[in-house]
Amino acid sequence: MKLTGETKLFLGIIGVTVALIGGAIVLFSKPTPTLSRQDLLPTGTPTRGNADAKIFLVEFSDFQCPACKAAKPAADAVIAQYKDKIVFGYRYFPLDQHPFGMKAAIAAEAANRQGKFWEMYDLLFANQEKFSDSIFTDLAKQLNLDMDKFTKDLADNTIKQKIEQDRSYGSQIGVNATPTFYLNGKKLNLTSFDDLKNAVVDAVK
Repeated sequence: MKLTGETKLFLGIIGVTVALIGGAIVLFSKPTPTLSRQDLLPTGTPTRGNADAKIFLVEFSDFQCPACKAAKPAADAVIAQYKDKIVFGYRYFPLDQHPFGMKAAIAAEAANRQGKFWEMYDLLFANQEKFSDSIFTDLAKQLNLDMDKFTKDLADNTIKQKIEQDRSYGSQIGVNATPTFYLNGKKLNLTSFDDLKNAVVDAVK
């Protein structure tokens, strides 16, 4: 059978379409890669729980993100319940649409330099709706931080660089929203915060 030019074009389009669909199926059917503990928990990452635990949970988060604040009680609960069996790490991922996200992260890292990251972490989320240019200094005073050092650290560009490194790495591995959790190197696709607890429970078992 002799094919017309239009028929050849039509068959060509079908062939290309089938190839694209097949490629997409292969691409999206690939298993999610497992990321290494070293990459997800580099030196300097604020952690709590058992540093030697085999199970590691990492959150990419923004202190001005309402969803991150909503997730905090669930994360706090599982860490408290399994503190001997898990290590939890916090990675900075301030979103551009949040005007105080970066400033809050800088304040947290400045507090981290004085051993008060988790105390500042709690205060930042508790005061999320009150964020302003002056509140971070007020929170530092509540924690009895060395204010001269804190003020100096707020202006230290190496702190901002660390936060940008967290954000850059997060973008590289596919973080596009906050909060995003990784458990033992695998990204968790949560539909509710109960899913977080269930995932940790399964890992502990």
